[in-house]
Amino acid sequence: MAKRVPLTRKRKDWAEKRGGATFWGHALNYPERAESRYRSELERAISLMLAETSKGVAQVWRANAPAVTSGMDASLASQARILTNAMSRKFQAFFDKLAPGLAKRMAAQVAGASKAGLHSSLKEASGGLSLQTSVIDGRIAEITKASVAENVALIKSIPQKYFTDLQGAVMRSIQKGDGLQTVLEAVTKTGEVTKRRATLIATDQTRKLTTSVNAARMQNLGIRKFEWLHSAGGKEPRPLHKNVLNGQIFDLDNPPVIDENTGERGLPGQLINCRCRMIPVIDFGTDK
Repeated sequence: MAKRVPLTRKRKDWAEKRGGATFWGHALNYPERAESRYRSELERAISLMLAETSKGVAQVWRANAPAVTSGMDASLASQARILTNAMSRKFQAFFDKLAPGLAKRMAAQVAGASKAGLHSSLKEASGGLSLQTSVIDGRIAEITKASVAENVALIKSIPQKYFTDLQGAVMRSIQKGDGLQTVLEAVTKTGEVTKRRATLIATDQTRKLTTSVNAARMQNLGIRKFEWLHSAGGKEPRPLHKNVLNGQIFDLDNPPVIDENTGERGLPGQLINCRCRMIPVIDFGTDK
């Protein structure tokens, strides 16, 4: 028989008020492997884009070195603009082709991890019973479809934003008469910002989809409650999540306010950079 989550004083009090027939699973983790694979594929594509762009910018600068030093930069500006526009079209097509498959693979990996993680948690909560968590109903299918569409749009936006920012950086360098080394530093800096954005996309999207699919599966099984578990990590934890929501029991159909500034309601992991998790609560008591 599986070992159930220990009952803290808070949990005991809550269960006793509801008749005592309440069981907790373990916290539902986010799929690190799915996130890592998503991030790695994005990074490989971005690295290819950055390498080719840096090479092209260097060639243009070297070919126009006399104009740069003499301040005659009209030709350089024209060539740089032509280069970045051409690169933008090339890599936009590349990312457009990459996006659907990558988004679908991420969604499939998250769905698989959700099924396994929730099954393990509920087996623990029920004392060894095996509950069906693999059912894909219309709601879960719609959640997955919406996530794929959102991720396709985000992936396609990577080269759009990169080349917009890059062209601005290059034009500013031309206006200042910067040398090649300074220009390449600007290109590298723009690339680093792009990589950080890709990391954020991979982390944020896998967490949001995991939370949404877990919640839908729990509701399909008649599980209405969850306990909020703060991650206890991060340099700047949200006070609301750490000091107010942590350890409290909530209804999936009536989630708590997760952002005091906007009044947004939601579940753990749905706000950007939120690492809080859900603990399924099987409650056989009477609502009070």
